[in-house]
Amino acid sequence: MKRMMFYLAVALAVFATACKKEKVDPTKPSITWESNANFGQVELTDALEAVVLVNAPGKIQDVKLVLNLGANNNLVNQYIKLEQNKSKGGSNPVLDLVEDESSANLLGGLGMRVGKSLVGQEQLRLDLKKILERILQGQPVDNNTTFTIEIRATDQASGNVAKTAKFHFTAAPDISWEKNSSFGEVVLDPAAKIDCKVKVLAPGKIANLTVKLEDGADPIVTTFIKNRTTDGITTMDLVNDQKVSEGLKNYFPAPAAITGKDQAVLDFGFMYDWSYDMGASLNTFTVTAEDQNGKETVVQVKFRKN
Repeated sequence: MKRMMFYLAVALAVFATACKKEKVDPTKPSITWESNANFGQVELTDALEAVVLVNAPGKIQDVKLVLNLGANNNLVNQYIKLEQNKSKGGSNPVLDLVEDESSANLLGGLGMRVGKSLVGQEQLRLDLKKILERILQGQPVDNNTTFTIEIRATDQASGNVAKTAKFHFTAAPDISWEKNSSFGEVVLDPAAKIDCKVKVLAPGKIANLTVKLEDGADPIVTTFIKNRTTDGITTMDLVNDQKVSEGLKNYFPAPAAITGKDQAVLDFGFMYDWSYDMGASLNTFTVTAEDQNGKETVVQVKFRKN
């Protein structure tokens, strides 16, 4: 019985210790991310907020950013003057925000106060999203890619702190047309009919998918589309408008086969069926696909009747 009570007391003590909040020494440097306190992995999107604060009551002495951009590590070298900090053979490059003037110029150009004047300051604001966007600007990035930025800070009392921010990249939706990869105008000639299936691939899962008939289309096509939308408009909402789903079920998938899925196929073959009654016209459909991360891709599908 006594032994059991002893084990119970030990267990309660461990539990009580675990429940205590970790004490933070207010005199030591710290790194905080208001919208992501635990520094969990986040998705790189337009809406992402990735501002971190380096706080140093003991005055900042040194701040470095160690980047792991995988195959894109070499892109960082152009912003590094100190040879030992450059990426070599795929190693992780280091941005020294105090001693390296090239690195300081990079962040300074993005509105962040760095360089020699940073020494002695008590706080530094870093927008990690802006840094990544500048380095990766114009570069192709593979779907399902992860980047990390480790922030290392030291104060004038030799106190130090480090935090790692993790970013995941999901590619925006891709819209393709196998039989017309350039999305050029298609002449509605039944004798030269081609497959008109347009494929939407969305690694981030489809959230919204619309097809809009632009102004200037043949009146027959315009009327046909308006009669198949709830509000009598020329924008077909394939996710939210059940009337569109019913009216074009032989060509467009139902909402349940689109929402949350990573692909959908839109068949514009109906344009050949309607072409017999159409006059000379250019009929342009704007396809807009948005994924669950808010990333959007837009293409136009064009059919000409001579």
